[in-house]
Amino acid sequence: MARGRMEVLERDEVERIDTISLKILAEVGVSIRSERVCVMLEEQGCARSRDGRVLMPEEVVRSAVSNRSGRALLLAARDKRHDIVIPSGRTFMANGGEAVYVKNLVTGESHRSTLDDVIDFTVLEDKLPQVDFLWTMSGATEQPPHIKEIKELGMAFKFSTKHYQGGALSAEQAKEMIGLAALLSGGEKELERRPIFSATQCPISPLTFEEGVAEGQVELAKAGIPVVAMSAPIAGITSPVTLTGTVAQTNAENLASLVISQAASKGAPFIYSSDSSPADMKTGSIDYGGIEAPLMHAACGQMGRHYGLPTMVAGPTVAEASMHLGTVQEGVPLMLVEALIDSDLGSSFGGIDNALGASLEQLVADAWIWEYAREFSRNFRGDDDAVSYETIRATARGGSYLSQPHTMKNFRRENLAAARPEMAPAARDATGTRGELVKRARAEAERLLGGPREPCLSKEEARDMDGFFERISARTG
Repeated sequence: MARGRMEVLERDEVERIDTISLKILAEVGVSIRSERVCVMLEEQGCARSRDGRVLMPEEVVRSAVSNRSGRALLLAARDKRHDIVIPSGRTFMANGGEAVYVKNLVTGESHRSTLDDVIDFTVLEDKLPQVDFLWTMSGATEQPPHIKEIKELGMAFKFSTKHYQGGALSAEQAKEMIGLAALLSGGEKELERRPIFSATQCPISPLTFEEGVAEGQVELAKAGIPVVAMSAPIAGITSPVTLTGTVAQTNAENLASLVISQAASKGAPFIYSSDSSPADMKTGSIDYGGIEAPLMHAACGQMGRHYGLPTMVAGPTVAEASMHLGTVQEGVPLMLVEALIDSDLGSSFGGIDNALGASLEQLVADAWIWEYAREFSRNFRGDDDAVSYETIRATARGGSYLSQPHTMKNFRRENLAAARPEMAPAARDATGTRGELVKRARAEAERLLGGPREPCLSKEEARDMDGFFERISARTG
């Protein structure tokens, strides 16, 4: 199947990065700040260096890869119409996540993010068809740290029927998340069969796994919850300044994470992921808008596919550039490069200020622009009927392709401008007043959020969830 896509690495470079990554894991190793996880890995054939790092031999890594290579993965939803199976030849998108403040781009006002904002964003994400699965767009920062993530998970289940992707900061938190999801799934066995949430368990660059995150990952893997190893090095600060050096380290961190999951439970679902970015070398901060960022994402996607693993490496957004746009079409070129990354999953809608902030209207604007930009990576048929030697032979001797049955049969599938009026030349050339897109997006967000917040739970499910949180509150004090 032909498809619009971007690749960065040549085949020999993929092989070189694979070889170097395995050498890193075998000779440099990773720092895992959990004795329990270290012991588990030693039992699976890993060793410890003199300074306590976990060394992962090539055969252990290769075995972990073989446990998942080439296998499809289900991200289930409470409404089966929103189920996601990857890989499937397209990119499924989520919003961005865990912003600490919310900003109105029209008025310029901002405030600290709270649980009420979590609910607003969840309702909006559930109603936007371009959002295929959910992250917590803005964090419930007023909640106690030990229950923050579980509260966010609860709001996702309460106000949306789409798949949710969160994360656990400890083994206990992972067990609580599994318990809540099992409550709404009909038990842990059914949750394992149809995981209605997944978890981003992020390695810390360079080559480090914090205690709570690693132990949480073990519990999630045992329960059959898909784990996303979102490695996020900053080139020049927490990874080599070179693109390929950053990709090699990112690759090693993903492979190490895969080994942890497979040591916990052979065949545990796993998603290769990267949110790599260059550094702003003047300030030392992340530069998500840097030209190198999508190239890093694309290269990491190639590495994930090299191992036959599903990938989450795309991050299409126009961010604060939306404030300068008059129409949706003006934003498409800003999102085009990320749209061409061959990735099974992506996230980023709605984030501003390098993901520190979130905006309702930014979420809507990103979703609108993605509706167009994603068409650059759509699938095209490449079979004999699509190429159609017979049509070319007949028309080359005189005549027009307009009159050919092949044209009438295929033009609406192949020519979007003909199939969708909003993609016709006149619509693409339309211009608007600077900032008009954000104002329209704000109005749409307010329209979608108008009226009462209707829970997506039955009375029995709502009662069970309330009881669950009462037990958690009583136990944690």
